[in-house]
Amino acid sequence: MLEAVADPVRLRIIRRLSDGRTASLADLADAAGVHVNTVRPRVAELEDAAVIERVTGAPSGRGRPSIGYRLAAGWSVPTSDFRGLAQLLAALALRAQARGRDLRAVGAEWGRSLQGRPGGHDIQADLPQALERLGFDARVEGSTLRLESCPCRLVLPDHPELVCELAAAVTQGVLDGSGSGLTVAEREHDVERRSCTITLVGGRRPGARGTRPRNRRR
Repeated sequence: MLEAVADPVRLRIIRRLSDGRTASLADLADAAGVHVNTVRPRVAELEDAAVIERVTGAPSGRGRPSIGYRLAAGWSVPTSDFRGLAQLLAALALRAQARGRDLRAVGAEWGRSLQGRPGGHDIQADLPQALERLGFDARVEGSTLRLESCPCRLVLPDHPELVCELAAAVTQGVLDGSGSGLTVAEREHDVERRSCTITLVGGRRPGARGTRPRNRRR
């Protein structure tokens, strides 16, 4: 499951098929926001992993019968609570002794995939929605992102910093995907209170036009 959802395009394919309907290759490419030639090998990978299966339509007239795809029986992906995904990613990094930059790269790529194409995004709404999928209660206040009910200690009691690192990486990915020009700067993590603050710098303040965000220190 982790390998299937770790790639943004494969994750979008799975989400498109999660409603139980069959979709063509063109449908899946449209849902993933990529060209058909890009989605084709991802579909093949998911077929090989028995995550999705091919469905051949009934012949009608001349030409080859239509080909569609659907999720394999018994396979599903989380849709609202991604705390399990946070746990899997963090545990994988810990088990493989991955470096911090590796975890940041995975989180940032996932965050960017949530945004789709750059431009026209509302960071004040997008950031909380993205982090909610990792189990955080988040809100944007000026140039500060506040995280409450952090699952870090619940997910990995011995290494909560890994989940916090993942949250910061996803935040950066969402910022990059939106084209906001903002960057994750200072971070403060209170393990006992299960809360974090992340300062966003550069570009425009979320929700404002023509203004620069100010660093806020506690």
